[in-house]
Amino acid sequence: MQKISKYISFISMAVLIIMMMAATVIEKGRGTEEAFRLIYHSPVFIILWALTAIFGMIYLLTNGIPKKLFTFTLHLGLVTILIGALVTHLFGESGTLHLREGEQASSFELDDESPSSFPFSVRLDSFDIDYHHGSMMPSDYRSDITFLPENKAVEISMNNIAKYKGYRFYQADYDEDGQGSILAIGHDPWGVGITYAGYLLLLISMIGFFFQKDTAFRSALGRVASMTAAVAMLLFLPALSSRANDRDVKKALDGMYVYYGHRVCPFGTYLEENGMDKTLENLSKVKIFPLADAEGKITWYSSSDELPESAFETEDLLTFIRKSPDVVKQSLSEGKGDEAVKIINGIRAYQEKTAASVLPSESKAKAERAYISIARPKVQFMLSLTLGIILFILGGVLISKNRKFPRWILLSGAAIALLLWIYLTLVIGLRWYVSGTGPYVGKYNVMMLMAWFSTLAIVLLYRKFPLVEPLGFLLAGFTMLLASREGVSPQITPLMPVLQSPLLSIHVLSMMMSYTLFGLVAFNGIMGMAIPSTEAKRNLMDVSLVVLYPAVFLLTFGTFLGAVWANISWGSYWAWDPKETWALVTMLVYSFTLHNGAIKAFRNPTFFHAYTIFAFICVLITYFGVNLILGGMHSYA
Repeated sequence: MQKISKYISFISMAVLIIMMMAATVIEKGRGTEEAFRLIYHSPVFIILWALTAIFGMIYLLTNGIPKKLFTFTLHLGLVTILIGALVTHLFGESGTLHLREGEQASSFELDDESPSSFPFSVRLDSFDIDYHHGSMMPSDYRSDITFLPENKAVEISMNNIAKYKGYRFYQADYDEDGQGSILAIGHDPWGVGITYAGYLLLLISMIGFFFQKDTAFRSALGRVASMTAAVAMLLFLPALSSRANDRDVKKALDGMYVYYGHRVCPFGTYLEENGMDKTLENLSKVKIFPLADAEGKITWYSSSDELPESAFETEDLLTFIRKSPDVVKQSLSEGKGDEAVKIINGIRAYQEKTAASVLPSESKAKAERAYISIARPKVQFMLSLTLGIILFILGGVLISKNRKFPRWILLSGAAIALLLWIYLTLVIGLRWYVSGTGPYVGKYNVMMLMAWFSTLAIVLLYRKFPLVEPLGFLLAGFTMLLASREGVSPQITPLMPVLQSPLLSIHVLSMMMSYTLFGLVAFNGIMGMAIPSTEAKRNLMDVSLVVLYPAVFLLTFGTFLGAVWANISWGSYWAWDPKETWALVTMLVYSFTLHNGAIKAFRNPTFFHAYTIFAFICVLITYFGVNLILGGMHSYA
C-alpha cells in the first residue's frame, strides 16, 4: 500500500504540472474561458488534486512521517489549502456590481453572467478619485456606499474592503466619467477561512522544519559544513561626455524638468532614456512648458502642442514657448553652446515660477539626478561576469582535485562583492527614495534586487560555502546585464492603486529571494554536470539541497502570501492567472528534489544536477515567459 500510494501521489502531481502548463498555453491561444473549461474546472483536474492529496497523506501515515511533527503538519497544511479551494469552488460566489451615483441595487452579476440576489440593498452615495501629485494618474479611487435598510454607511477603496452579512465588497474599477463605480463581490462563508487556516499551518510548519532533527536538510547541512570543499572607482564611474561644451549643455538640460512617464521629473531622466541626439532633435515635442488654467491647475505642453490661448497674458510668452526649442537646436548646430545654455536656463526659470506647486522637492530632484548618473550597471555587470567565469572554472578544477579555494582569493572576491553590494544598495535606495516605492515592480527593479541578494549571499556565506562566490558573481552579472538593457526611468512612476498594499513588498522579496537561490542552484548544477568526480558531484548535491529547502519554502510563502494579498485587493485568493499558475508549477517541480527519500532517482547526483538545471526553466518562464508571451494580470511585474 505504501508504494502504491507513493506512485499514485507523485504521478498525479506530475500530470497536474503538465496540465497546468498546457492550460496557460490554451489561455493564450483560445482564451481564459476555454482554459477553465478544458483544464481548471474539469473533473479530471479536480480528481487529480484529490488523488495527490489523499494518497500523499496515506503514504505519509504509513511511512512514519507523523513522528516528524513539522514535516507532517507542512503536508497537512497543503492538504487543508486544497480542501479550502474545493469548498470555494463548490459553494463560493463571485461577481461584479455596477452602480452610478445615487443608484441602489439588491442583486449582482456572477462571473458566469447570471444574477444573484443580496439579502439587502446597496446604494452608491458618491465616488471619488485621488491623483498622484502633479499627475493625472490615479493614486486611489473610493466609493461611499450605504447598506439598506439598516443605513450602514461604509467607504470602499483599493486594499480597503467592506464586509457585510457574509459578503465582501472590493473596489474594482470605475466609469470613465468618474460618476460610477464597479465593485467586485465575494461570498464564500467557509472556503476562505479553511484556506487561511492552511496558510497559517503551512507557515508555522516551514519555520519549525528548520529546527526539526533528523531531516534531509540537517543531514546535508552537516555534510556541507564538514566537507573539503581600482575596483571601487570602476563600480561608481558615471558615463561622462567627451566634450566640455556638451557637458555644459547636458548639465543645463538636466537642470530643467519635464512631464514624462505620468509624472514631473528632472530632464536628465528623459535624456538618459532617449539619448542626447534624439532628445535635441525632438525637443519641440517634449512636454517642458507648464501652463496654469483659471483654477490654477497645471498642465504640461510641448511647443508643438495645441496651446490654450486663454493661458497667455502676453504674446511674448506664447512666442517664447513656440520658438525656444528651435532656437536651442539652431544655436547648438552653429556651435553656440553658451546661447543654448542661456535659453535652457530661461526655460528652467519659467518652470520654477509657473509650476512650483507640482515640481519635485529639491532633495528628490538631486536624488534622482544622482540615481540616473549611476543607474546603468554596465561596468559592474562586466566585472561580475568576468569574475564569475574565472572563479567558476577555477572552482571546478579545485573541486576535481579535492582542494579548497585559496584564502586570498576568497577574501578578494568577498571585498569586490561588498563593493558591488554597496553600489546596488545605493542605486536601489535612491530609486526607492525618488519613487516612494520599494523595488517591487518592473524588470529593472527585479533584476537589480536579485543582483543585490546575490552579492549579499557572497558577503555572508563565502567562508562557509566558498562556491557561493562564482555562483553569486555569475548570477549577479547576468541579472545586472538584463537590468542594463532595461529603461531606468519608466518604472519610477506612481504605482497603480492595487499595488500599494504593504503585503506587496514581503511578497516580492520572498519571490525574488527564492528565484535568486534557484539561480545559484542551477549554476551549481552546471558545475556538478561538468565535474567527472562522483564524490565531488555528491558534495555539490549537498550544497544544492542546503539552498533548495529555504528556496522552496520562500517560494511557497511568497506564493500564498500573494494569494492573501489578491484576496484583500481583488476578492479572490486564486484566479489561475498565468503567473500564479507558473509559480505553483515551479513550486511543485522543485518540491520533487526535496523528496529524495521517496524518489530514488534524486539520490543520483548526475540526475539531480540535470534536474535542477531543467527546473530553472520554470523560474525563467514564471518571470520572463509570462511577461513577454503569456500575459495576464501579473504581466506588469
